[in-house]
Amino acid sequence: MILEYLARFVVGGTLVCLFALISQVCMPKQFAGLFSAAPSVLLAGVVITLFTKGASTAALTADGAIAGAVGMIVYCIAAVAAIKRYKALAGSTLALIGWFLVSCGTFIFLYVGLRW
Repeated sequence: MILEYLARFVVGGTLVCLFALISQVCMPKQFAGLFSAAPSVLLAGVVITLFTKGASTAALTADGAIAGAVGMIVYCIAAVAAIKRYKALAGSTLALIGWFLVSCGTFIFLYVGLRW
């Protein structure tokens, strides 16, 4: 278990550095954080899960990432409108509820709907 966490740390850190280097060449620089954090952490997690727990568990990890990304898109769209209308805390909370529902629904669709 400790070796798995250590491997995640090393691989994730290496990939964060690699994506950070790639993002230095990209324009505009505002997207540098997007390219250096999320893809590398997901990639490290999926690769390590694949080698330690097998393809079916890695597929679940990827499904969860897809569902979370779809939910985040909905969150961003909903948060813009909700924060303008209800202010920061209430608007963010409402958008977070939307993220949760959409992410869970997407995961259930991916897991049940596509694997039956």
